[in-house]
Amino acid sequence: MATVLLVDDDPNALNALKELVGQEGYRVTTAADGTDALRCALADPPDVVISDCMMPHMDGLALMHAMRHNRALAHVPLVLVSAMVTPPADANVAGFLRKPFAIAQLLAILRRVRAP
Repeated sequence: MATVLLVDDDPNALNALKELVGQEGYRVTTAADGTDALRCALADPPDVVISDCMMPHMDGLALMHAMRHNRALAHVPLVLVSAMVTPPADANVAGFLRKPFAIAQLLAILRRVRAP
């Protein structure tokens, strides 16, 4: 069973995504910001990370850079979620979803980068 780490500072969004992704057969872990996500990912490496961009302490882009510079996490696909129209030019990500998004879009990206 593939593990998905969901990262968002909005607890309502995080809980809703956790429920929906979990129903698709994924093991789901969560983090409230990039700092927490990095700690969680190092302790229990996920198969995929889905992270909001705008968060306190460490945003999604800083998390992306930290993951790409860590040997244990550099290969883990990262999907960024943001209200931005397009991903930043330096985004090294497996996918990008613009808020608001349909859960079907998220699930399609998850299927593409990692089967349950």
